[in-house]
Amino acid sequence: MDLDPSQRTLTDWAETADEQGIALPFDFTDENDPAVLRQLRAADSWDTIFVDTPGNLEPSAAERIGLVLDSTDFAVLPLEPQPASIRPLLRTIKSLVEPRGISYRAVISRVGRNEASYARKDDTFKALDGAEIPHLNTWIREYIAHSDAQGTGEVVTNYAPTRNTSLAVDDFMSAALELTTIWANGGK
Repeated sequence: MDLDPSQRTLTDWAETADEQGIALPFDFTDENDPAVLRQLRAADSWDTIFVDTPGNLEPSAAERIGLVLDSTDFAVLPLEPQPASIRPLLRTIKSLVEPRGISYRAVISRVGRNEASYARKDDTFKALDGAEIPHLNTWIREYIAHSDAQGTGEVVTNYAPTRNTSLAVDDFMSAALELTTIWANGGK
């Protein structure tokens, strides 16, 4: 579900996939109607619903995010490996996630593939630990294939096979395995 009408990242991706004749391995909607968002928990056609939310806490965005979180069992909160990412993440957790008692994990994404980026990733993990923010141990590296995917309509599981795309798949498979393990153990 794409809940970010200003960026429309997921919507653009799904529309491009459709235009290219690529079948996405998931159902998609850009529904933003608050009445529908309040009923997500009643949706019994899916085992898991992922929602791409706005990256800001402006009042209208926070309201829509809150409606989704009211129906959520678990939140995955991505952040980039930079010091400026921790405070906005903390605001989101304190204002939207914790008041609802939702289990969550932060995940570091867009990690550049160079020594300086790896150092920033390590510093971000230390900052998360210092702030006692639960996080995945998995981190997602930045690949050109990821940034190109929205324009091609591809998803990580159908990238053209190369060494880098196999590593990109490994990142997401590792995150999925870690999340599945967390959920199998009660999501805490």
